[in-house]
Amino acid sequence: MTQLHSLISTVIASAMDRAARGAGEGDLVHGVLAGLKRLRAIVGSQAGYSAACGLDDSVHDIFLQRSLESFGSGAVAVPLPPRGPNAIRACAILEDVAMSCLTLNAFFKGNTALDLGVQVLTERLIECAGGVPDWGAVIDELRSQDVDAEETANEDGWISAAVH
Repeated sequence: MTQLHSLISTVIASAMDRAARGAGEGDLVHGVLAGLKRLRAIVGSQAGYSAACGLDDSVHDIFLQRSLESFGSGAVAVPLPPRGPNAIRACAILEDVAMSCLTLNAFFKGNTALDLGVQVLTERLIECAGGVPDWGAVIDELRSQDVDAEETANEDGWISAAVH
C-alpha cells in the first residue's frame, strides 16, 4: 500500500506541476476540484448516487481532520478563489490525472487507488486554497454535475422524483 500511495502521490504531484505552469492559485484550486468532480461523476455512474456520496464523505472527513488539527488556532474556512484565465487548462490536466487514478484502480484490490487519489487530491486542494475550504462551496461544486444531469433528464421528458 505504501508503494501505491507513493505512486498516486507522484502522479498527482507531476500533474499539479504541469497545471501550475502559468496558472494562478485559483486556477489550481478549480483544477483540483475538477479532478475530484470527475472521480465523483464516474463513481456515481458506475456505482450509484450513494457511492458518490461516500466520496463526498471521504473529502469531508479529511476537511474535518484538518480543521481539528488547527483547532484553537483561529483558522477559519477559506472561500474558494475565483477562476482565473488558465483554469480550463488546470481543470483538463487534473481531470486527466483523476482518470489515471481510476486506471490504476483496476490493477489493485478493492478501491485502494481510487481512495488514495481522493485523499491526495483533497490534501492538495487544502494546500492550494491556503487552508480548509468552505465545505458548502466545495460540495456545491462537486454536486453541480448532479443538478446538470437532473436538468438534462428533465429536458428529455423524464420525470424525476426524490425520496428522502
